[in-house]
Amino acid sequence: MARNYFELFDLPARFDIDPRELAARHRERIRLWHPDRYAQGSAEERRRAVAVSAELNDGLKVLRDPVSRARHLLALRGVSTDEETDTAMDADFLTEQMAWRERLEEGAGRPDRVAALADEVASSRRVKESRLAEALAGEGTADLSRARVLVRELQFLERFLRELDDATAEAL
Repeated sequence: MARNYFELFDLPARFDIDPRELAARHRERIRLWHPDRYAQGSAEERRRAVAVSAELNDGLKVLRDPVSRARHLLALRGVSTDEETDTAMDADFLTEQMAWRERLEEGAGRPDRVAALADEVASSRRVKESRLAEALAGEGTADLSRARVLVRELQFLERFLRELDDATAEAL
C-alpha cells in the first residue's frame, strides 16, 4: 500500500468517520494541489500537483466507501481480505443470501416487494457496519478476523443492493 489515506487527510484511522469532515479536508487539500494552480510552474511542480491530486481523489474514494475504508484499515494492520482466493463464507450468511434472492425472483415486477426487500437488506448492512466498527476498534487477532469476515459479507450485501436498485428501476 502506497499511502495511509487517514494520514493524508489528517483523520484518525478508524471506521467511523464524519463524511462532511472528510469532504471538507479533501476540498481544502485539492484546492492547494489542483494542477491548474501549477500551470505556470516547472515540469516537476506540475507532475507533483497531478500526483498529489490523484492521490487525494483516490483517498477520498477509498475513505468515503465503508467497505473500501474497512479494507484499507485492515491493510494498514497487515490483514488482507483475500476476496480473490478465499471464497468460503458462513453457512448462515449464505442461506440468508439464497432466501433473499428467492424473494427477489418472487417479487420481480412488484416494486413494493423489491422495495421491502431492499429495506431489509439495507438494515442488515447497517447492523454489519456497526459490528464492523466494533471489530475494527478492537486490537486482538479475533477482532481482525471478525472484521475481515464482515468486510466480505458487506461486499456481498453492497452487490445485492445494486441488483435490487436495478430490479426496482426495471419494475417501474
